[in-house]
Amino acid sequence: MSQTTYVIGHQQPDTDTIISALACARLKQAQGEDVVAARAGELNPETQFVLERWDVKEPTLLEDATDEQLILVDHNEHSQTVEGAREADVVEIIDHHRIGDVETSNPIRFRNEPVGSTATILTGLYDEADVEIDEQTAGLLLSGLLSDTVVLRSPTTTETDEVVAERLAEIAGVDYEEYGKELLKQKSKLGEKEPREMVLGDFKEFEFGSYDVGIGQIETVEPAPVLEQRDAVLEAMDEVVAEREYDLLVLLVTDLLEEESTALIAGDHTDTVEAALDTTVEDREAFLPGVMSRKKQVVPPLEDAF
Repeated sequence: MSQTTYVIGHQQPDTDTIISALACARLKQAQGEDVVAARAGELNPETQFVLERWDVKEPTLLEDATDEQLILVDHNEHSQTVEGAREADVVEIIDHHRIGDVETSNPIRFRNEPVGSTATILTGLYDEADVEIDEQTAGLLLSGLLSDTVVLRSPTTTETDEVVAERLAEIAGVDYEEYGKELLKQKSKLGEKEPREMVLGDFKEFEFGSYDVGIGQIETVEPAPVLEQRDAVLEAMDEVVAEREYDLLVLLVTDLLEEESTALIAGDHTDTVEAALDTTVEDREAFLPGVMSRKKQVVPPLEDAF
């Protein structure tokens, strides 16, 4: 009897991660494979809204992947994988981020494309496999794409994302701009959380050489409720740095309408942040005009600087 394979995204999953796990599992199931969609953490408000909107059950929570068979979606770095992934059998990776450090003992399918979302890549995989995308699956894929590209406004957005978004919106029977505004409203609910939840809600850990760096992001159309709690948020950031022994923790509070971010800083490398992001840090805060993408505008320069 063949082993069940879990499709799973990164810890602190965002909408693109959850949607990618669901859509990939559906594709594999349509091809006769024993595959289950899984998640490595709790859902954020936006993702909960999406699953309710399209009447889809959330993926199963996989807390320990030791000895399991995995397809990784929307990430390929061990610092972001589910617990036990190092002792799991990774059989495939589908991602749109930088190439990380996940190693495998056998050759695998590794699909990595410089597009705005993993959902965009999965749409192409459905086409290649000649598997029809139904209305519900199109709604899911569109949600992941619009969420990760901030309704096609992020600098990570490509022409491919735009073409795919229009097509998925047509299949799903929605206006993607109108639907995208609904998603943006849901993103703003992240600011209603406790400070520690805000810091770790959309959070990724990176190894830049010998340095351990955490980068969180809060995307909102109303940054004020978050920034008004800056002292409590910074205190929570300091606690995370102490617990996890980070060299640096950066939290981006991104204003989706103004297309700019405020960065809050914890750790000992303020000068590195200033050099990397061409900014000035005052009172542990830096203003970053035009910065919306952690993946494209923050991670590469920080990695270079470290």
